[in-house]
Amino acid sequence: MTEDFDFFQDQADPGTIEVHLRACDADFDPPLSQRVDLSVYAARLVERAVRLEAWSDGRLVGLVAAYANAEPGGSAFITNVSVLPSHRGRGLARRLVTTGLAHLQALGFRRVELEVGRGGAAAIALYRKLGFQENGVGKTGIMMARNEQDIPRDYDAETVDTGDRLYAYGFDFDVMHPFMIRSFRPFFRPGALLELGSFKGDFTRRLVEDFDDITCVEASGEAIAEAKAKLGDRADFIHGVFESVTLPRRYDNVVLTHVLEHLDDPVATLKRINEEWLAEGGRLFLVCPNANAPSRQIAVKMGLISHNSAVTSAEAQHGHRCTYALDTLERDAKAAGLRVVLRSGIFFKALANFQWDRLLQTDIITPEYLEGCYQLGHQYPDLCSSIFLLCESGDGD
Repeated sequence: MTEDFDFFQDQADPGTIEVHLRACDADFDPPLSQRVDLSVYAARLVERAVRLEAWSDGRLVGLVAAYANAEPGGSAFITNVSVLPSHRGRGLARRLVTTGLAHLQALGFRRVELEVGRGGAAAIALYRKLGFQENGVGKTGIMMARNEQDIPRDYDAETVDTGDRLYAYGFDFDVMHPFMIRSFRPFFRPGALLELGSFKGDFTRRLVEDFDDITCVEASGEAIAEAKAKLGDRADFIHGVFESVTLPRRYDNVVLTHVLEHLDDPVATLKRINEEWLAEGGRLFLVCPNANAPSRQIAVKMGLISHNSAVTSAEAQHGHRCTYALDTLERDAKAAGLRVVLRSGIFFKALANFQWDRLLQTDIITPEYLEGCYQLGHQYPDLCSSIFLLCESGDGD
């Protein structure tokens, strides 16, 4: 039976952490209580460590804690990984460490170190799978380290839903996709279309209503398999990454929706679009989630994220590298030599995606209300769910 866990950052108090550590004490090698005063250690974790916590029925069942007080760009040290004996064997430790690593990456740390007991063969095997390598001997065990630049991205894993965030929501499919197409359609050029980052083909299914010559490039092989099952031969799929993929021709339309924020070097990809893939007179339809959406600004005021353009740990786990606003998106488009011919927004949005998914199941939200949010988005693009640039080839002038 699969159990649902609630994941939180830095919620547990010292007493709760101490109770948790005492329950896990014997599983450390040597036992944690032989090395530290658990009460003092728990208080230190609350004061100094970045913590990712798993809760079940109001009980702290899993904990990853890392000292990350150095300047971002430096290294962080994972000081604790623990799961209650009653909750082992369910992959919880892996989920905690994976999400914790994504959170540290989002904070800017590019090297993560830890120490594991010499007898911890299972733990060592797990850390190896997560990209750690042995790099010496510590006081009580083997030192291991992971450098982000040495870890190849797992694009299939990035599409998997996390404990507290879906990769895509019903709001995306049922509200944003139709309004994106509606925003694009007046500017489509006759001819061929290239969709970069087609995921599982849900947006592609809408594009085939306007185009019979579609090429899709997608980094996740699993996503391509699902897209092909939905679309058959109505689109050509290429499994590859934008940095190295070779395309056979140029295209009259290039669509890049909710993808640029995932790229390690977004300007380089925009340059390839400008210089290699856009046909003469062709257009790029560029859409990204908006850092200044009211839903994100509200989350900042609630203390859920640190600032509007922050990349949360769940977003980092899904491959996000940045969060764009209109000015930074236009900056990167111009840096790639593209000419921005239209700046707009898609759908005024003050609620989070999961809140929209719940509301859309009720009669509270009417088609007229959705239309009003779409129209208001044209008036206030900087307060939209997504920001939209229409670009053509140029030299950046």
